[in-house]
Amino acid sequence: MSPDPNPKTAIFFLAFLPQFVDSGASLPVWVQLAILGTMVNLIFTFADIVTVLLADVILARLKRSSGVQALVRRAGGTILIGLGAHLALQKG
Repeated sequence: MSPDPNPKTAIFFLAFLPQFVDSGASLPVWVQLAILGTMVNLIFTFADIVTVLLADVILARLKRSSGVQALVRRAGGTILIGLGAHLALQKG
Protein backbone atom coordinates (compact mmCIF):
# COMPACT_ATOMS: atom_id res chain seq x y z
CA MET A 1 0.00 0.00 0.00
CA SER A 2 1.46 3.33 -1.01
CA PRO A 3 1.23 6.46 1.14
CA ASP A 4 -1.64 8.82 0.54
CA PRO A 5 -0.47 11.62 -1.80
CA ASN A 6 -2.83 14.09 -0.13
CA PRO A 7 -1.20 17.56 -0.28
CA LYS A 8 -3.36 18.77 2.62
CA THR A 9 -1.48 16.43 4.94
CA ALA A 10 1.89 17.81 3.86
CA ILE A 11 0.64 21.39 4.24
CA PHE A 12 -0.67 20.61 7.71
CA PHE A 13 2.67 19.23 8.87
CA LEU A 14 4.58 22.10 7.28
CA ALA A 15 2.42 24.45 9.36
CA PHE A 16 2.38 22.31 12.53
CA LEU A 17 5.94 21.05 13.01
CA PRO A 18 7.92 24.35 12.87
CA GLN A 19 6.60 25.42 16.27
CA PHE A 20 8.67 22.60 17.77
CA VAL A 21 11.89 23.60 15.99
CA ASP A 22 14.55 25.69 17.72
CA SER A 23 16.50 27.79 15.23
CA GLY A 24 19.21 28.36 17.85
CA ALA A 25 19.79 24.65 18.46
CA SER A 26 22.97 22.84 17.41
CA LEU A 27 21.11 20.81 14.78
CA PRO A 28 20.07 22.51 11.55
CA VAL A 29 16.35 23.27 11.15
CA TRP A 30 15.93 20.76 8.32
CA VAL A 31 17.39 17.97 10.49
CA GLN A 32 15.04 18.85 13.35
CA LEU A 33 12.07 18.81 10.94
CA ALA A 34 13.20 15.46 9.51
CA ILE A 35 13.48 13.97 13.00
CA LEU A 36 10.08 15.32 14.04
CA GLY A 37 8.44 14.13 10.81
CA THR A 38 9.96 10.67 11.23
CA MET A 39 8.81 10.47 14.84
CA VAL A 40 5.27 11.51 13.91
CA ASN A 41 5.13 8.90 11.13
CA LEU A 42 6.43 6.15 13.44
CA ILE A 43 3.92 7.05 16.17
CA PHE A 44 1.01 7.16 13.70
CA THR A 45 2.10 3.85 12.16
CA PHE A 46 2.28 2.24 15.62
CA ALA A 47 -1.19 3.61 16.48
CA ASP A 48 -2.58 2.20 13.22
CA ILE A 49 -1.08 -1.24 13.89
CA VAL A 50 -2.43 -1.33 17.45
CA THR A 51 -5.88 -0.28 16.21
CA VAL A 52 -5.96 -3.02 13.57
CA LEU A 53 -4.82 -5.69 16.03
CA LEU A 54 -7.37 -4.63 18.65
CA ALA A 55 -10.15 -4.55 16.05
CA ASP A 56 -9.19 -8.08 15.01
CA VAL A 57 -9.39 -9.32 18.61
CA ILE A 58 -12.74 -7.60 19.20
CA LEU A 59 -14.25 -8.92 15.96
CA ALA A 60 -13.06 -12.47 16.71
CA ARG A 61 -14.79 -12.35 20.10
CA LEU A 62 -17.97 -10.87 18.64
CA LYS A 63 -18.10 -13.54 15.93
CA ARG A 64 -17.99 -16.27 18.59
CA SER A 65 -20.95 -14.81 20.49
CA SER A 66 -24.28 -16.16 19.27
CA GLY A 67 -26.11 -13.42 21.19
CA VAL A 68 -24.22 -10.71 19.35
CA GLN A 69 -24.86 -12.42 16.02
CA ALA A 70 -28.60 -12.55 16.73
CA LEU A 71 -28.57 -8.88 17.76
CA VAL A 72 -26.77 -7.88 14.55
CA ARG A 73 -29.27 -9.86 12.43
CA ARG A 74 -32.22 -8.22 14.20
CA ALA A 75 -30.70 -4.77 13.94
CA GLY A 76 -29.90 -5.26 10.25
CA GLY A 77 -33.42 -6.51 9.52
CA THR A 78 -34.96 -3.61 11.45
CA ILE A 79 -32.88 -1.09 9.51
CA LEU A 80 -33.86 -2.64 6.18
CA ILE A 81 -37.56 -2.68 7.13
CA GLY A 82 -37.30 0.93 8.25
CA LEU A 83 -35.65 1.97 5.00
CA GLY A 84 -38.29 0.11 3.01
CA ALA A 85 -41.07 1.81 4.96
CA HIS A 86 -39.43 5.18 4.45
CA LEU A 87 -39.24 4.61 0.70
CA ALA A 88 -42.83 3.36 0.55
CA LEU A 89 -44.14 6.40 2.41
CA GLN A 90 -42.17 8.98 0.44
CA LYS A 91 -44.17 11.36 -1.69
CA GLY A 92 -43.44 11.71 -5.36
